[in-house]
Amino acid sequence: MKRIVLRPDYCIGCRSCEAACRSRFKGEARIRHGEVTTDALLPQGCRHCEEPLCAAACPFQVIVRNPDTGVVRKSDFHCVGCRSCALACPFGVIPPALMRHMSQKCTLCSDRPEGPRCVQTCPTGALQFTEDDRMPEKKAGVGFAVRSIHGRRLA
Repeated sequence: MKRIVLRPDYCIGCRSCEAACRSRFKGEARIRHGEVTTDALLPQGCRHCEEPLCAAACPFQVIVRNPDTGVVRKSDFHCVGCRSCALACPFGVIPPALMRHMSQKCTLCSDRPEGPRCVQTCPTGALQFTEDDRMPEKKAGVGFAVRSIHGRRLA
């Protein structure tokens, strides 16, 4: 399965990933930015969990995980906007505010063979779309976040 991986030390907080998402979904961004510190904003997108709590919380089974691709999708047509998925998501990536009476969720731009738009538009390569088995094992806390007031990576 392929995933979007964030390299926080390369993110400059330009929000081009969010703009690319908004252009596809008619002004509704499915990737958002969360404030880590007062100087650092990092993109937050759906992690497409192996056992998605958003799907388990949905009372109408609108959210399902494709076992072949691993993409967790939501049927917009059948969503009633109860917000159970937003409350259940442990990462807080499904916004509780409703757009057109529905919750919004990332689909990894599965309609595009090139991959997600947010990854394609990232100017610094902070977002990567890679296979699970190609992701290196790392200890938590290794690396650093953006500390510059100008949003640039410090060496």
